[in-house]
Amino acid sequence: MKNELADRIFTGRRASLLGLLGAALAGCGGGSDGGSGLAGTLQGRTLLARSNGTTYFLNIYLPPGLAAISATVPVIYLLDGDSRFAAVIDIVERMQAPKAVIVGIGNEDLRGRDYVPQNSCTPGGGGEAAYLDFLRFDLIPFIEANFGGDPQRRILLGHSHGGSFVLYALFNEAPASRHFASYLASDASIDCMNATVYGWESAYAAANTALAVRLHISYSANMANPAFAEQVQSRHYAGLTFAAQFYSGGHIGMIPAAFGDALAFAVA
Repeated sequence: MKNELADRIFTGRRASLLGLLGAALAGCGGGSDGGSGLAGTLQGRTLLARSNGTTYFLNIYLPPGLAAISATVPVIYLLDGDSRFAAVIDIVERMQAPKAVIVGIGNEDLRGRDYVPQNSCTPGGGGEAAYLDFLRFDLIPFIEANFGGDPQRRILLGHSHGGSFVLYALFNEAPASRHFASYLASDASIDCMNATVYGWESAYAAANTALAVRLHISYSANMANPAFAEQVQSRHYAGLTFAAQFYSGGHIGMIPAAFGDALAFAVA
């Protein structure tokens, strides 16, 4: 019964997603997925997080020819994975190379709990540690067991509160146990939790001289990001490949350009 319910939920969500994708991917070209115009295919799954008891819906995009590249393909773990899923598929399908799996993590109603600590913008924060445990210990093993993916090419992408979570994940794992290779923080809501976010980075810097990852910070409305980027750059972390850039268009309008640049940076 649970699987039947999940299938019915996905049928409704898939119809909605395909409507969005039809608009987002108009003129994109490529193969087909039930008439959607996609080169790749879509799947939907549900997964229970042992850390917080929440069942998350997963919107999954699989590139064409995945079987031949499953061991080497990058996997993009996308926060706000309902509303941002179509935009990221658009970007990936327009890339010449490489192909990528996209895992859009749903249940955005809980983003104010899952992505951020207690903050000045939204109530109910404080679930970020449990959510990171879900990604590390439930989601990543599930995706790699079922679809593949190169553990050295995992990408974490988030916008706004999702961008703040990307920074949390970056600075709250020890180098030896790091789960992602690229961290893409788009207009992170640092303004809502300035002291906390700076504290994450300062604590990491006090214990580590290396940060062997690719980090892309994009910003528009949340203007604490440039100063934070400067602090990160001033550390001269060994192994860090870093980019920070301002985008016009405002907090939402910046997303297509910022995500496109960030993902190109991640897979370069």
